[in-house]
Amino acid sequence: MQRSSIKNVLHAQLSGILTGVVLLTASPVTAASLYRNIIVDSKNLKVGDIFDGAGQYADKIVGRAPEPGRRFTLEARWLAYVANSYNINWKPITAEDRAVVERASHVIGQDEIKAKILFALKSEIPAQEKYSITLNNRLTALHLPTDVTPSVAVQKIERDKISNRFFAVLTTPKHQPGARRFTISGKLFRMVEIPIVTRRVRKGEIIEKDDVQTIIIRADKLGRDVLMSTEELIGKSPKRTLIEHRPIRTGDVREPVLVKRSSLVTMVYQTRFMRISARGKAKQSGSLGDTVRVLNSGSKKVVEGTVTGPSEITVTANRPITLN
Repeated sequence: MQRSSIKNVLHAQLSGILTGVVLLTASPVTAASLYRNIIVDSKNLKVGDIFDGAGQYADKIVGRAPEPGRRFTLEARWLAYVANSYNINWKPITAEDRAVVERASHVIGQDEIKAKILFALKSEIPAQEKYSITLNNRLTALHLPTDVTPSVAVQKIERDKISNRFFAVLTTPKHQPGARRFTISGKLFRMVEIPIVTRRVRKGEIIEKDDVQTIIIRADKLGRDVLMSTEELIGKSPKRTLIEHRPIRTGDVREPVLVKRSSLVTMVYQTRFMRISARGKAKQSGSLGDTVRVLNSGSKKVVEGTVTGPSEITVTANRPITLN
């Protein structure tokens, strides 16, 4: 009887211990939710970065974060493993339950990189010339951790003066311990300023100052005989329709036509002592300074003269004619 009582007591105590263990293991936890788009700014990924409601395990490190500016995907099986390991009340509903982790960064773009390279080559480039850069690398930007000052320096640069190709070593952040090194290569292109028209100008129209602006373009993209100054364009007339924002060749324009073929003109004969005028009919079209033939309306003779103005032709003294 005594042995039976002791056995019952031990059984009751053991049951209580096991019950306590079960209750501890199965103790209720707060329901957690998954952050599906995660942005972190440190090198480590923590439980609290992944789950809302991670509680006391929020600061536990579960892996490395991506490199600055990069991202990766956490799959459902791995997420379930982390949740189970840290007693987090979350389970994937489907295999499509994922989270994307992105590392925040300071960004140094291509424009800044190119500016640094041009500055490093300043002593080799004539001050009056402009150059642009193309990079061979697929590198579109440098991404730095958010806890450093965003900066970049050209540590080394070499340029082939014939081909204008270059090779450079960049460090970022500049002048700081542990700075990362990047190698890039590319080419310099000389840039030139050319005039273009801002609207479609048709044959025979006069190109006005307001029709013209200048653009900067790579010299190697230009063909031969391209107009290089606004003075070569303003006041001229297209030989054919000019398309806006395109380079214009010298053969595309001419002086405006002041005398049109078959139009009535005034013929002027002038010396130091007299000035005689008569009416005529132009046999040719002509611009300022062109020599054209004219039919004298009175004498019915054809004479030659120089276009000196709109519908005006001057016959010089060394070309004796009868104006009437």
